[in-house]
Parts: sequence; structure tokens; C-alpha cells
Amino acid sequence: MVGRVLVTGFEPFGGFTINPSAVIAESLDGEQIGDSTVFGRVVPLDYRRALDIVQEYIRETRPTHILSCGQSYNAGIALERIAINAVSTTRPDNYDFVPDSDIILPDAPAGLFGTINPHPIVKRLSDVGVHAFVSYHAGTYGCNWLYFNLLAWAYRGDLNARVLFVHVPPLPDQVTQKPELKLPSMKQEDQLNAIRLIIESIADSPG
Repeated sequence: MVGRVLVTGFEPFGGFTINPSAVIAESLDGEQIGDSTVFGRVVPLDYRRALDIVQEYIRETRPTHILSCGQSYNAGIALERIAINAVSTTRPDNYDFVPDSDIILPDAPAGLFGTINPHPIVKRLSDVGVHAFVSYHAGTYGCNWLYFNLLAWAYRGDLNARVLFVHVPPLPDQVTQKPELKLPSMKQEDQLNAIRLIIESIADSPG
């Protein structure tokens, strides 16, 4: 199957000067992976502007699949099975904005399953020695917020693309930026190779 994969990553946050998900999006932009053309785009951690920007990316790239990426503090690659209809009202975005309500979309369900089944992808990653797992909680910050909105568009029929969210660990440089956190890390090339394998897998993965 010939695909067009939009890979998104977030700008740095939390006092870091780098975000591995942004590195992934920028590094893979323009690559041909299997039968898929990859379009990598960086999204601001901005609750008031990000959705308009993502919609413009979608109009521009016309993806068959969206692989949205974000940074976590996990030691491995986390493929998110579900997004919840909740967002933190105490943690501001990068522009000091805090949502008024902890409900993302009042007329939507409490949770939405991703439209790409991560289980066979995790097995494929594990088979080649990548530490990967299926996660059932993408947090209540920007990553889950974006994932839930993308899935809401897909379930409403406003987005003709299958969607998966992937959390990646910090990069080694981030560990040295904040040594007091004792963060796990994964090398950039290892992360890129894992994402390439995910992209190869998603076109054939059942919903």
C-alpha cells in the first residue's frame, strides 16, 4: 500500500533545549520508508494555536496515516492505545496558558481508542531488540490532548487518516541537562530506527 505518513513532534518544553519528538519529525521529513512518503512537522506546545497548525499540516500533506510523537520519561518506546478526554488545568503550555476545563471536548466520550492497533507493532519492535510496550495512558498534557483531538476528528469523519501516538524517551543530551532527574535515555539513531520500523508497520496493522 502506498501511503503518506504525517509524523508530528512537539517543540521543547519543561526547560529542555531539545525534544526528541521534534528531532524525529525534522529528521524523517522527506524520507521514503517502504511504500510510504514521510512528512515531518513540528507542533508548538500551544493549546490555543496547535490545532489550527496541525490542520494546516493535514491539508498540506494529505496523509493516509498520522504518527504523532511526544517525549515521555519512560525507558522505552510507548505506543499509546487510547487517549482520554482530560487535560491538566494546573500545568501551563509553553505560552503560559492553562485550559479552563479539564474536559477536552464536552460532547465527546471519556476515551477514544487509537485507529491503529499497536500490539503487532510492539511485537515487531521487540523482535529486533527494541524496548517497546503498549501504554494505556498518554498523560493529561499536550501529548494526550493532541492525540484525543486527532482521534475525535477521525471518529467524526473529519479526518481521513489512521492515527497512532508514540512516546519516546529523552535523548542522552537531556539527561545531562537535568542530571538531578536521573532520566532514562535512548540514542537518537535508535529512536529514528524504531520510528522507521513503526512507519513500515502501520500500513499493514489492523485497526
